[in-house]
Amino acid sequence: MAFFSGKKTSNPSPSNPPEDVITRLQVFLDKLGVKADELYQETKENAQAIADGDIDPYKRSFHQFKAGVIGQFQALLQKADSTYQTQVLPKAGLFEQTKVSVLYSKWHSKVLHQLTTAFDGVQLRDLEKEYREIMDDYNQVKNNFHCSQCGGQLQIDQLYYISAFVECPHCKTQNTFHPGTKTRLLEVICRDLAEFRHRDLKAAHEAQRQAKGAQEALDSFITYMRAVIDEMDRIQPGMEQQNEKFYQRLLYDYQRFEYLQD
Repeated sequence: MAFFSGKKTSNPSPSNPPEDVITRLQVFLDKLGVKADELYQETKENAQAIADGDIDPYKRSFHQFKAGVIGQFQALLQKADSTYQTQVLPKAGLFEQTKVSVLYSKWHSKVLHQLTTAFDGVQLRDLEKEYREIMDDYNQVKNNFHCSQCGGQLQIDQLYYISAFVECPHCKTQNTFHPGTKTRLLEVICRDLAEFRHRDLKAAHEAQRQAKGAQEALDSFITYMRAVIDEMDRIQPGMEQQNEKFYQRLLYDYQRFEYLQD
């Protein structure tokens, strides 16, 4: 559909005026704005319920929903921009260009704000609750682990993430301990949970970085990440070596890449 009508008045007069670029742009943006408002409202009303209903640990259904919403916002922005660039500006006079520019900028800013805030406040998961459920499940399996030969209760003194052989101290039978499927989810939530538990240090680092820049904020970054890595070690014992390598890479990347943004 063309932004302007196909008919063009060759002799405009008070009784037959030329098409008003500003008015037509306002009507066009208002129509797109209604769609953006509806999309924003629907997202605000439904996003949390969709996140809660997605039982996948990786929340893939929710992320597909989110990508679809973002795509719809982007389509509205692209449609408005294309029309503005190809059909509005070429037909606007010098006086009109200033007015349509202000009009379009305000509309674009509003819709862009809707896009970036549509999912604010949506909590994908209760990490502490998930952690408790994982550990409760693991402890139940561990406390009910008995020797298949003599029936004696077997003690599990470490956290196993995969099946492992455990020797019975009574009859020396090798028993296979299956920790349960939920235990593997520790790997999924470990970093997010550690960062959540030290979000105050993250906020302090971000404030210092914004005020003084990445180089001056290095010490606060180290404090934050060291606390996160130590927390990850507590959440997933046995992963200390891998976590330390991860820490060193984060520190290296911060000094190599983040400094360039100052």
